[in-house]
Amino acid sequence: MTAGPTRPRRRLRWPGVLAVVVLSLALVAGALAAVYTGASSIADAFDGTAGALTGPLLGTEAPSAQSCGKAVGPFTARGTRVFGANGKPFISYGITIPDMQGPHWANFFGLDEAKISAIADDWCANTVRFQFNEDNLIGPNGTGFNKAYLRAIEALVSASESDQLVVVLNDSTEFAPNGEPRSQAGPKFGTEIFWKDMTALYGKDPQVIFDLFNEPRMYHPGMSLFEKWHLWLNGGEFNGVFYPIGMAQLAAYVRHTLHARNLFWVEGPRYSLGFAGLVSEGAVIHVSGVGYANHHTIGGINPGVWYAEFGYLVATGVGPVVEGEWTNYEPYPHRSYAPAPGSCWPDAPTMVPMFLKYLAARGIGLDIYQLQPGYMIKSWLDLGDPTSINPRTWSCLQNHEPQPDQGAGRIILNWFIEHNS
Repeated sequence: MTAGPTRPRRRLRWPGVLAVVVLSLALVAGALAAVYTGASSIADAFDGTAGALTGPLLGTEAPSAQSCGKAVGPFTARGTRVFGANGKPFISYGITIPDMQGPHWANFFGLDEAKISAIADDWCANTVRFQFNEDNLIGPNGTGFNKAYLRAIEALVSASESDQLVVVLNDSTEFAPNGEPRSQAGPKFGTEIFWKDMTALYGKDPQVIFDLFNEPRMYHPGMSLFEKWHLWLNGGEFNGVFYPIGMAQLAAYVRHTLHARNLFWVEGPRYSLGFAGLVSEGAVIHVSGVGYANHHTIGGINPGVWYAEFGYLVATGVGPVVEGEWTNYEPYPHRSYAPAPGSCWPDAPTMVPMFLKYLAARGIGLDIYQLQPGYMIKSWLDLGDPTSINPRTWSCLQNHEPQPDQGAGRIILNWFIEHNS
């Protein structure tokens, strides 16, 4: 990978834009908490603290000057690896920008431009992942068309590519205003229309990756492994709603009917918390150019769990893997806030560095969530100022946080610099 020039950095103009952004983020934060309340009901929540560990703040060393790598497509999957132009291996080091999936997406445009600049210039990343909402573009029934939303998508992709970033487009339906229980839980015909529009624009763009559907949710506790994987693969009835297609049909439609040339990221069932059962239940996607995107692994935090949930896909030659959405931060110390499952590891001071070593040893990329205070950054005033972890005070208990607002930002930044320079 080679480094190239970046255009002048975009910074938000304070305090005018800040007031709008903070108000909008408050609304979206509430929506995100509601979304993950559903996830919490199907996932094991973490309890406990890291304990009275000793040592300096993790990852607080100031990074040295570096020339960060810029990946160039088109990207192809061969075996368990992804390759870019001229056969160069491509590993994604990225950050998710989720703001365009909500109903107040227009309020975030200036912030998102600043995030793009920070991702390219401050975070040494090579990838930006945008979460878009099909209903914002085509309406809940797939019969509308929002030109302003499409123009915003085009502007953000253009800005990212001018900063020489790989762009991942993700279709998210968590905030779909369609009246379905807990929003649209899997792909439907509207999803195909969304990708028809995206393929018309970006289906031959070598810098764009298609992340076909965000965190499929056709799952409930007690569901058999067979039912979970085959609802995900082929669709069917779930919670009184019929889903006419699954991930197999969606991938085939975008590849073979729409003739998209892009690399695909495919997320697993149950919020993509893992891929255990993909092979044993016969649910492998038989479409070319597919990578499997794991999210927020939960349960036991150790290499054995990582292998069982996604590492085996690489070890056994099934296909490429990316940790497509991951984070670690202390939960907000408020009772009304429901932290996302897997968002705070009680033993993060020890296990986050071990997790990153696990990914690096297997050529697995990482996309983090997100540039928001208390998550990966300290303040809106500087999108490049990362959070840190203090082993002595780190806590995942909302009612016991000696030092709130800690996060893995600095560890991730240093890891990106180490592996993408």
